[in-house]
Amino acid sequence: MIVYDARQWTLLMILRIHGSVFPKGLCWALPNACLAGLLHWMLRRYTPDADGDGVPDAIQNMEGVDVIWAGYTFVLGFLVVFRNNQAYSRFWEGATLISQVRGEWFNAISSLFAFASRKPEKAAEVYAFRQLLVRLASMMYCAALQQVCDTDADDSLQILDTEGIAPGHLEFLEAANDQCEVLLQWVQQLIVESHDAGVVEVPPPILSRAFQELSRGIVTLNNARKIKDIPFPFPYAQMLVCMLVVHWLVTPMLASLVIASWWWASIMSFLVTGSFWTLMHIAMEIDQPFGADANDLPIKAMMKDYNRSLLSLLNSAAHKAPSFAVQTPTPAFVQSKDANLTFHLRKRLMRSTSEEDSEFHIRESERLRNSEAVLQRGYTDDTGRKLAFTCGVFPK
Repeated sequence: MIVYDARQWTLLMILRIHGSVFPKGLCWALPNACLAGLLHWMLRRYTPDADGDGVPDAIQNMEGVDVIWAGYTFVLGFLVVFRNNQAYSRFWEGATLISQVRGEWFNAISSLFAFASRKPEKAAEVYAFRQLLVRLASMMYCAALQQVCDTDADDSLQILDTEGIAPGHLEFLEAANDQCEVLLQWVQQLIVESHDAGVVEVPPPILSRAFQELSRGIVTLNNARKIKDIPFPFPYAQMLVCMLVVHWLVTPMLASLVIASWWWASIMSFLVTGSFWTLMHIAMEIDQPFGADANDLPIKAMMKDYNRSLLSLLNSAAHKAPSFAVQTPTPAFVQSKDANLTFHLRKRLMRSTSEEDSEFHIRESERLRNSEAVLQRGYTDDTGRKLAFTCGVFPK
């Protein structure tokens, strides 16, 4: 996806080629303009003028055609705009649905982390439960993204490492017809087994919320899949392209007949034809928002962001609410100049007056500084085993 500042309107945006539809529109508009100029020259040079009034007979015979053609152009313009609106709706629907899947599943995982037992004798089991849960969640979201987007081996998606998972289960997952549904079943089975073992200690009515969020996520994913699986209706697309081709052929002829100047005929043909085909290519660009094209959604960045969020749950600081001592009866407002909460957290940590609190805050400050390194260690390099599950691992 091309990221730009929508608040700034500059000529630099017009000159940008990457992701632009101008080159595609130019491929249709430039030949059309040349054809209009050529027809204009040939019409005035080789067409007979029987009455000698300086107006070729071909122009007189075409009188009134431009009025009918205006109606054709109006209908074509209406259809092109409608096609753009449908593509725009599909684009934003896809972005909304895939973001909703991410939110539903992450909230379910976060709730399960909070539901884990706090008994000391269950610490090892809780640790294993959380480690397996984040790996299954990462693979599940990766499989979900693969189902809705077109990727290849060169555009693989990163997940958390799969070390420790039984090889037999991984082989079964690789051969499964729908990896996302298998992973969802594993997550639900893990929740039930952990609840029976006392690793997840929460009343069943509350635990059911996690199942509801997981189910809403998979239903939303199926809604997103329809955007990829169900294209724009073929008869509509076929008729629209046919009308555009007819418009491309007729426009230079009419321009050469009704416009006295050859260069104005070329300019108007260029603008009209280029506008129609550029709008058509915009619709074709955004109609399928999942993929690796310049104007598609940032699938790889979304996957990395989800992994970082999962890794943040594994940090021990996220497993317990922060301690708090009331200093003032009414909280004060703090102005954040750089809109960075971490800056104010570190600044507040350095204001501690207690020796014991100072040591604690220093440790937490070091944890904050090292958090990025912790997240980076969650990924692996291109040569490590931890990239075992990428797009290529889920064959179709």
